[in-house]
Amino acid sequence: MKRVVLALTVLLSVTYGFAADDHAFLGIFAETSSQKMVGMPAMPQLPAGVDVSQIPGLAKMMSMFAPQRTLTVRLWSPGLAPDDATASIGAPGGLKQGDTLNLELYRPKPGQTEAETPGGGADTPPQGMGEFTIKRYWGSSDTVKPGQPVVTTFSWDNLTPEQKATMRRMQERAKAQTSYFYKPEWTTGYWPTSKQPGAIAKDAALPGDYALTTTYTGNVTITAPEAVNFLAPIAMDSPDLSQAPPLAEALRFHWAAIPHALGLHAQIMGMEGTHTLILWSSSETPVSGFDTVDDYMQMADVRAKVQTTEFMEGTREDVTVPAGIFKDCDFVNFSMIGWGPGAARDDTQPLARIQTTTTLSIMLGGQKMPRMGAPQQ
Repeated sequence: MKRVVLALTVLLSVTYGFAADDHAFLGIFAETSSQKMVGMPAMPQLPAGVDVSQIPGLAKMMSMFAPQRTLTVRLWSPGLAPDDATASIGAPGGLKQGDTLNLELYRPKPGQTEAETPGGGADTPPQGMGEFTIKRYWGSSDTVKPGQPVVTTFSWDNLTPEQKATMRRMQERAKAQTSYFYKPEWTTGYWPTSKQPGAIAKDAALPGDYALTTTYTGNVTITAPEAVNFLAPIAMDSPDLSQAPPLAEALRFHWAAIPHALGLHAQIMGMEGTHTLILWSSSETPVSGFDTVDDYMQMADVRAKVQTTEFMEGTREDVTVPAGIFKDCDFVNFSMIGWGPGAARDDTQPLARIQTTTTLSIMLGGQKMPRMGAPQQ
């Protein structure tokens, strides 16, 4: 699942005051993502010289569950750019995308209001929202820790405006395949595009100079140092994903060390019926049921959250989920994110940032999830 959409809104509105000032902002976001599903057999080791593309169905399956690299560029600027405006980024050769990334521009319709933008609208509940219960657990342990779960039952009418806004964004994120996250009277430049789809090769490299040139909102160059590169994929070796894990037992997740990771965070969401959400977080401190994790955080913020044990250290290689908290769920999904080093310039217009992450999503099973592995215990 692409997580960048909601994260970029948080980044702009909180970190850079998107709603409060007129600074243009350039974001270059490098993600290594992996998806897994329990019950999927290990991919076969093919003989040397075999062309996977010639084996019906296998190439698609292998690509679906193989780690993917993506580079997402967003340029937000106040005002509507002229019709003949252009924006491009000179890219380093190691990225293997050619010398220039040509951004396409999105302009909201003149006079468009906030209510007409994605996530806006009248103060009405998201579709299907009635009384809802959230049960929250956190921390690494074999059994549920004292004081857990924290149970919150609510209806749309008793949510705060901030919580309602978060719920709307979560619904938009679930529905949208892509989003440019526009704001009324702002122009959004974006890449990849239909003309440059931006498939990033396994041997591509991020380091080098990225030089933004525009005809409407200024120019800036930002450098990704040698230490700022695509992170390694999260390579999970436990539990055994060839079969559905026993959700009634404690689940120990173990992964290979992730070089250069600054901090890690894991969470599990499970649906128990249609009105109860079970949440677990690797944080050792209580987390709110309405909190969202910002995928693209500044390095100092990641380090601070590691210090408070909200995030795991980047060198961490395992975490344990208490036994039984998801045993009655219909669907259970594990997600994990690691933040890597980046670069930033706050002395320019536009402001500029480069950020790196690695993510993993695993469909863990559940009573109503179709699966290919052993029966759920």
